[in-house]
Amino acid sequence: MRKFFFLIFALLFMGTSVVLGKDISPVILGLSTYPVTEEEKAYVKQVNPYGFVFVEEHFKKNINFPALKKELTQLLGHKIYFFVDQEGGKVNRLRHIFPNIEFPSAEYYGSIAEKQGIETAKQLVFEKAKEIALLFSLLDIDVNLAPNAEIRPQGNFETFFKNRLYSRDPEIVKELSEAFAEGTKAGGVEPCFKHFPGTALSETDPHKTIPVISTVDLKILTKREFVPFASVNKYKYVMMGHALYPKIDDKNVSTLSPKFYKVLRKKLKFKGFIITDSLNMSATGNISIGEKIARSLSAGADLALFFFPNNTPFEERLKELEKITPEMIKKFNKKLRKMGNKK
Repeated sequence: MRKFFFLIFALLFMGTSVVLGKDISPVILGLSTYPVTEEEKAYVKQVNPYGFVFVEEHFKKNINFPALKKELTQLLGHKIYFFVDQEGGKVNRLRHIFPNIEFPSAEYYGSIAEKQGIETAKQLVFEKAKEIALLFSLLDIDVNLAPNAEIRPQGNFETFFKNRLYSRDPEIVKELSEAFAEGTKAGGVEPCFKHFPGTALSETDPHKTIPVISTVDLKILTKREFVPFASVNKYKYVMMGHALYPKIDDKNVSTLSPKFYKVLRKKLKFKGFIITDSLNMSATGNISIGEKIARSLSAGADLALFFFPNNTPFEERLKELEKITPEMIKKFNKKLRKMGNKK
């Protein structure tokens, strides 16, 4: 108890750059505990995030998502957003709650497009995406971090993503990604195209090391990899992936490179929120989480997505988040107002 009151005092008076109860921070947090402890609530209130992301372990705990959202909304005093990545196949968060429902992979639908025609596949993708969104609506989930709009590489190349990709044909990927996004929207949930600008061009797992895509320049990306992202300006979210493209930026992976955010804004005319892929991945370098957050926001990201290990003291988490400057927070809140975020 004594430790808890010390934490409350520290949160209120330690003078972090996050403004308590006023400005929304440009971050998406993961929760360490459920039910949420008083200590974590104090931490969450100090950070005042835009939203929360939930991974497989959260769904195994049988969280009452509507009740949790109500609790967190009352705590923060503004609209918050719940994020989940549910692609189907390997990335399947809903299997624990709806074990009797099939959630096929992107590769499955790509195979249907090639064998039975694109219109058949599009209809199936739309219906499944809508079904997923309706299930998420029951859970008060706002955003599905899908579709994966990356293209499977040509030839015998085996990408890390494997069955998470629709096809080697850019047009098939474009059509099915758009069908997924439209179905998601029809079910009452926002889609999020990923992983821009096309990190599936590497065999390397970004969780473990930096994918280096050395043969691709901006011209090649524009001609092929950007094709499935053509309609992103119709939606609210895009996720930036992690990869190093030496011919475009030989010093920064895409998530930390201003060049790729400029391309997404200017070339694809995207006006919504750009979210980083999880900054915990090794692909973002051997620097602290706080530095990764600050560098991605400085480069052009709107929202930083990351996880602290569950055993990380909340004081240490806040210290890392002090690297988010008041200017970054002010810029984000200005965009929130422009986008019509309601408190």
